[in-house]
Amino acid sequence: MSLQFLGETGVYVPQKDAIRITALTVGAHIGCFATRSALSAIGCTRDDPPRTLVDRFEENRLTFEIAAMIKYRRSTNPKVSTLLISDEDLKTLEPAPREETAMTPASAAAPRKARRRPAHLR
Repeated sequence: MSLQFLGETGVYVPQKDAIRITALTVGAHIGCFATRSALSAIGCTRDDPPRTLVDRFEENRLTFEIAAMIKYRRSTNPKVSTLLISDEDLKTLEPAPREETAMTPASAAAPRKARRRPAHLR
């Protein structure tokens, strides 16, 4: 089952020190909270006012929505009503580091052969 996010702007909830957005499923709505650790992961500080937190969250909203969808699909509780998105959830979305492939001297020196079109296509 998939989540459908409402187009509303995230709301800062001071009691939870988190930003809330709402997602809909076929039979329920789910509160998705971006926790303080997730906000810190996108560059927010404890000194930032709520407006700055919400603005930075909105800049990264798609990332949070994807993290929420992944967490929801992996959930074993069919009646989940709240998802807490933490920095760990965001880390799972980072691309794996690429290994630098060193070119060997033989492959670097070998010229590429030009491919000719087949005779029937010339």
